[in-house]
Amino acid sequence: MKKTIIVALLLLGAVTSHMAYAQNLQLHYKTAKWLYPKEWANDAMLMSTVEMFKADPWGDTFFFVDMTYTKEGLNYAYWEIARNLKFWEAPFAVHLEYNGGLQGPFLFNHAYLAGGTYALHSKDFSKTFSVSLMYKYIQGIEKVSNYQITAIWGINFAGGKCSFSGFIDWWRQENPAFQSRFVLLSQPQFWLNLNAFDGINDKFKLSVGTEVEFSNNLTKAGFYVVPTLALKWTFD
Repeated sequence: MKKTIIVALLLLGAVTSHMAYAQNLQLHYKTAKWLYPKEWANDAMLMSTVEMFKADPWGDTFFFVDMTYTKEGLNYAYWEIARNLKFWEAPFAVHLEYNGGLQGPFLFNHAYLAGGTYALHSKDFSKTFSVSLMYKYIQGIEKVSNYQITAIWGINFAGGKCSFSGFIDWWRQENPAFQSRFVLLSQPQFWLNLNAFDGINDKFKLSVGTEVEFSNNLTKAGFYVVPTLALKWTFD
């Protein structure tokens, strides 16, 4: 679940009337199968992510799609689409969101979220942070009414050569099979942005880096840490 692109652009929309647009494609090599051979023996090792963000005079739209691949083909697909509504200059936005997908033959429950977002930033936008508090309706489970807190951050440093960004989601969702009431997911990313280095064309927007997934009671009971090796291409 990738939300890292949205923070700086959401903040940008808070201080300017210009439209903003960005999208990127990521390719990740996952290590869960090697780190947890018993629990994740059948986990796919290759994952792609497509992200898109576009601002307009009434707020912004963001979505991403994650897909994982095995030798037999696609075995996992998950997507989120979010809309921030903003008709004012203050750094507050009304947040609407949908989550859903499938894993093998199993469907993720439809989830509908609504709430508010508050965003902060440094003067040069090199440091950004936002927090969202949302009501979360999860279709098809015994207790459909839940809530979620999401924090998103982004830091650019070393003259734009390095980026550290990520999010943390914490939500209520009872799962008797896991004997749990809450789910935690965080996916910080670190990137080296090659076009910021001397001698490399500014339009060569390839980044190399890693994502580390921290999850607790997400698709399996318990706490897991799964790093990836990753490439990212950012489109104009």
